Amino acid sequence: MQVGDYDIPNASGATVRSELNQILDAIKTCNSGSSNPAGTVEFMLYGDSSDKILKVFSTTNSTFTEIGNIDQANLGLLPKSGTTAMSGGLQLISGASNNLALKFADDTDTGLFRQGSGSIGIVSNTDEIARIDANGLQIKKGKSLQIYNSGNTKRIDIDFAGSNDLNFALPTADGSAGSFMKTDGSGQLSFAAVAGVPRGAVFCMATSSVPDGYLECNGDSIPNGSGTVQGKNADFSFLRALIGATLPDLRGEFVRGWASDTTDSTRDQGRSILDPQSDDITSHNHSASSTSSVTDPGHKHNLNFNMGSIISSGGAFGLKDSGNADRMFTATTGISVSTSTSIGNTGGSETRPRNVALMYIIKF
Repeated sequence: MQVGDYDIPNASGATVRSELNQILDAIKTCNSGSSNPAGTVEFMLYGDSSDKILKVFSTTNSTFTEIGNIDQANLGLLPKSGTTAMSGGLQLISGASNNLALKFADDTDTGLFRQGSGSIGIVSNTDEIARIDANGLQIKKGKSLQIYNSGNTKRIDIDFAGSNDLNFALPTADGSAGSFMKTDGSGQLSFAAVAGVPRGAVFCMATSSVPDGYLECNGDSIPNGSGTVQGKNADFSFLRALIGATLPDLRGEFVRGWASDTTDSTRDQGRSILDPQSDDITSHNHSASSTSSVTDPGHKHNLNFNMGSIISSGGAFGLKDSGNADRMFTATTGISVSTSTSIGNTGGSETRPRNVALMYIIKF
């Protein structure tokens, strides 16, 4: 019900009564109608019958301001308790880091503001510590990204203290079980299998303690399956299938590289992996020299003959005297000397190079 005004002129009792009833109906119905009522004044209520919206007039902007829909609970307004969802979005001022668009009654310097187009700043104690924009989530001021476990008792901190930008691209698919993540040097991350130490690999240890996952190369038997070797419980079937039923015994032994190239005759040919080899030395000669000396003080023989002629026969020589008689002499010259040489032994109980004692271990 709407009336043109709320003035009642002097008139007969029936007329006055009629106008008074119309004014009371208008007040009772909050000036309801399908269009704005006439004779508006400040705080004048108006019930729009076309959409069931209750409005109030303001002389400040000379229009009716919506109060709410009378067909909806709480006039369709968001209750102070926040227990009813809004049908439309919540609009805030842009604000700034020191004038937050969304803040808390008891912590006014912590909240949100519009940092720029498409960008929201997250402020804690006046510092913008994070930002969300078209590029994603940004952690500011050197703060860390913290990821907690389900009980909020342990966490992973991701921090950055570098001076240059780093860009990492995660793999597009998961890796296999036990794989690790690696980079190509340009920021592209990918999964790769962990090679680890292969079974049967042999190492030297500068200690007498055998580490976990290894056995000493001491010739012990290897169980066919799960068992105990040198106090270690494990499944040794893989190692046994690889090297056989017995550990190599490398105590006090020198290891020689296996000659896989059978065409090179200068190398140690004709052997298999783990074949033992006894000690040996290359066949060789020793040279020796001896010096002998004989001193002859010199001697002479005197023979007196009446000179005749000189004769010789079969290596002998002689003189024929004036009486024509033969006087033959055989002369033997030279001295014979024999010398023997012996070479003495040297060395210890074995042939070896200079060395250091280390313990050989094998991966099982």
